[in-house]
Amino acid sequence: MVYSVPVNTASEVPVLAAAGAGELYCSLQEPWWTERYGEHDSISRRQGRANFASREELAATVTAAQAHSLPLFLALNGQYDEHQLDYLTDLADAFERMGGAGLIVRDLGLLYRLEERGSRLRRACSLLAVCANAPSVEAYASLGVTRIVFPRFMAAEEIGEVLRACARKGVRVEAESMVFFDKCPLVDGYCTHYHGVSYPERTGADAELVGEPLYAFDTAYRTHACLGRSCDYLEPYPCAACELDRLRAVGVGFGKLGGRGRPLEERVRALAFLKTAEGLPGKEERKHLYQQTFGQPCACYYGARTQSPTAIETMSSLGQEGRVYVGDAYDGARLRATIREIPHVAQKPSYLTARGLPRGLVDESAEPYGRDALTVLVGPLSQFELDPQRWGETLRLLCQSLAALRPTNVHLCANDVGTLTTLARSLEHIEELLGTAWHGKLRATAGPLLTRGDMPAEFEHFISPDENPPRPVWDLDGMPRLLVHSDIVGKRVTAEGLASERPPYLLWDHWVRQMAYGRRTSYRLALSRLAGIPVSAEF
Repeated sequence: MVYSVPVNTASEVPVLAAAGAGELYCSLQEPWWTERYGEHDSISRRQGRANFASREELAATVTAAQAHSLPLFLALNGQYDEHQLDYLTDLADAFERMGGAGLIVRDLGLLYRLEERGSRLRRACSLLAVCANAPSVEAYASLGVTRIVFPRFMAAEEIGEVLRACARKGVRVEAESMVFFDKCPLVDGYCTHYHGVSYPERTGADAELVGEPLYAFDTAYRTHACLGRSCDYLEPYPCAACELDRLRAVGVGFGKLGGRGRPLEERVRALAFLKTAEGLPGKEERKHLYQQTFGQPCACYYGARTQSPTAIETMSSLGQEGRVYVGDAYDGARLRATIREIPHVAQKPSYLTARGLPRGLVDESAEPYGRDALTVLVGPLSQFELDPQRWGETLRLLCQSLAALRPTNVHLCANDVGTLTTLARSLEHIEELLGTAWHGKLRATAGPLLTRGDMPAEFEHFISPDENPPRPVWDLDGMPRLLVHSDIVGKRVTAEGLASERPPYLLWDHWVRQMAYGRRTSYRLALSRLAGIPVSAEF
């Protein structure tokens, strides 16, 4: 297996090469970015010493990597507003001229821009994109992606199913999995549903605040993996040594070590351990080596302590705004049970009186899709659920439920690219199956995981109001605001310490203002191209 290892300075390259690194990756946070957005991890999901501070440092590392025949990838794996993409595409061009090998990308808008510019950089789809099924792989491949970093909630067998399904359609990509460091229960693309709703603590705390306070569930958020805080749910050296054989057997050729910003000796030790473990015959020998190397019992990267992809999807049949949620897509039985409930839920008074979403999120000009349309929120579907026969059964069941509805409009709201494109391409078939049995309208829409929202109710046990005092921050537009804690159940603590009712659409409203889908032109163009139809944001 080729190990991809983070590099923090050019001087580390010879050491990592000698230790057996097969490729390197890094990140950059220039003064241009920090002056506008502070020290937040918004550009690369890492802060501080995990990033180079100048293009000169980046170029020196490219040169050093080339001298040791090591490809160097640059992580641009955030989710970006439109005005940030001009800077990022220029940075990508500069990295290409330096001789950089490729980029690690999550944002569809950035991928769209790179493809339009004819970038020759290799593109790896970040695990933050939650690329968990073959249609997602196909979609990203159409935007120039040649490697998929698969989410940590996917077992080797699931990755193998996806790769085989892609191969049957002639889509072949490199596969990469995380194998050491940085295991967090707020896994992958779901972590921004919990925290990360503002930019960093600002200097000059006595400066005049502008606008309404920002409300969040974690005002003390510091780094992506919560390092530096007292957290009992993080292991210092999470390891996938026992999974290496299974991953390699299904076609995973690259193992990624996290740890940008970690001391060099830790990364070298982890790399040496993995390479030695590969040569051992079984689990017990690898566990013994782990104990010898790290002085503690092994901490498994995959398995029981890996968060389910459904952890943040709302499981209740009826949402506060009268929307039906279909969230546990990896559990086919529950998926179908919830679909069967749609006609019953839609008849409840709370649905009939619901007025849906705040203005600005849904394209209300495109009648007859009104503000009170029924929304089915579908979490990222596994490859098993998207098997043609299985998917056909789901569509027929969905049609039965829709046929039992009064004439209404239904949004099929998907939270990953593959499910979204599959739903969009299924609309005509669904309408054909329904025939004259139903007179409503269907629409495929992009959900909060794609359009950036917060739905953190499942993670209340990670949150302590006592640790979250109000803090001055910059918002995403660079304006000074006050970040104030809000708990899950609907109360908030004001700057004066008083409790009051939480305003409706609290977190949704924050993202409407600060990361508005409507102004992310490149992102919308990419989604529309992939889905084959115009796609709007549901949340």
